[in-house]
Amino acid sequence: MRTFDEQAIVSIAPNANAVSNGRKLSSGNSFVKRMKSADDSLYFGECKGSGKSNYNVSIDFEKEGEPVFRCSCPSRQFPCKHSIGLMFEMKEGKSFETAEIPQDILDKREKIEAREKKKAEKEIEKEKNPDKPKKTSTASKAAKTKKIKKQIEGLDLLKDVMSQITGSGVAACVDKAFDKKYDELAKQLGDYYLSGVQIIFKRFLKSLRTIKNDLFIEEIINDYPKSYIDELRNDYPNDYVEEYLLSLAVKELTKLRYIEKRARDYLNKKLESDSTDPDDNILYEALGGVWKLEELGETGLKKENVSIAELSFISEYDDVKAEYIDKGYWIDLDTGDINYTANYCPLKAKKYIQRDDSFFGKKFIEKLYFYPANEGENRRIRYESGRDEDLDIDDIKKIRSFAKKNITEFLKPAKNILKATLSDNAYGVLFEFAKIGTNGSDVVAEDKEGKQILLRAMTKDKTAMDAIFGLPSKDYLKNQVLFGLAHYDSMLKQICVEPRSIITENEILRLAY
Repeated sequence: MRTFDEQAIVSIAPNANAVSNGRKLSSGNSFVKRMKSADDSLYFGECKGSGKSNYNVSIDFEKEGEPVFRCSCPSRQFPCKHSIGLMFEMKEGKSFETAEIPQDILDKREKIEAREKKKAEKEIEKEKNPDKPKKTSTASKAAKTKKIKKQIEGLDLLKDVMSQITGSGVAACVDKAFDKKYDELAKQLGDYYLSGVQIIFKRFLKSLRTIKNDLFIEEIINDYPKSYIDELRNDYPNDYVEEYLLSLAVKELTKLRYIEKRARDYLNKKLESDSTDPDDNILYEALGGVWKLEELGETGLKKENVSIAELSFISEYDDVKAEYIDKGYWIDLDTGDINYTANYCPLKAKKYIQRDDSFFGKKFIEKLYFYPANEGENRRIRYESGRDEDLDIDDIKKIRSFAKKNITEFLKPAKNILKATLSDNAYGVLFEFAKIGTNGSDVVAEDKEGKQILLRAMTKDKTAMDAIFGLPSKDYLKNQVLFGLAHYDSMLKQICVEPRSIITENEILRLAY
């Protein structure tokens, strides 16, 4: 008989409430029927609900390692609490009567099989004819051409506004930033199919507007050691925080200028070459382009038969985009490459989108897709399906073998990547350390050669930093491997690392998840 353990249920559930509610359904004897197929591929049953009829719940294991959850309830949460309740029924080892697989399940299996067969046939055709051009309808091509021309118009508008800003000076725009016309401009950029540029412009406005926010400034001051703030006060007696906030605004303005100049040439060349499809230029996404998996594959941004393990996971909220970002950093167990997955959940759609969660095993991916990126950067990755496997000691040893031997080895490439204009100021690094401890008020990691690097959180979330000195054993802070995110701190004017995981000889110890 199949079963689930607690960790598996928590990792599959969309949130903690779903786990709690599912457990209550199981412990409250809400399941009036529990059945399983003779071949052990389907577990199903009936669960009491708020309506007159019971809900039909099932977990289909026809495709090993990729269970399919189905329920007749109206919930848009996936898996719903009834599916989670059925998992708890299995976890508790309750009895399941052997029964025939319902016809509706068989029909759904057939549809899935037909769809996958058709997809496989398309893939085989692509492999046989890799150079065969993709058919694009005349109407579709005309629409894409129209969109590109509209984007160029939007870049013209952006150029005029930036000329006004730079002409008067960024500092002089602090008060003007509260003018509603700038918010109107931000909306207009979206109308020109420049959603990526729109977000950067909003971040620019936010940086200017925070200069007038006394509470925000106080939070910044409290986030840094008093000794450093005192030094800044000596150097900039009146406006040291304003200088820092202005530097953040200038950084966003620099991104806008970079995109405006290069994107114009990029888009004009696409028009001249009569090529309107997505390509591997990072400007496509920076302007607001959204990739489909098949487009990434057609561009050659894919890799087959990959085993990856998650080193870190964290959920963050982006107040400019008003969305949650579930971000996991993964290591390729064959090459040591570190990339990341990102699941975006707009605040308005929070109830309807399944969130990602920490994953503690390893995944075997038949087809892994990559997003375009600058050389050396951590790339965003996506996949349609994967087989979950256990992470064993040999995998841990392999991960440790990919670690840089000292801080100097990763510091130079980190500097090059973080100083790139469109960098998101985060670079995953894996390195050996001799010890982690304090140096005055700072927390530092020191390698075997005695070189130190400052450990600092990237955001207000200090979970990982707080966890370091709450570990059950001091051995975790000596002669281990650290995975963290290198980032440039504009106030301190140096590269720091936010610690995320410590990799010992037999485990990946998450500092935040």
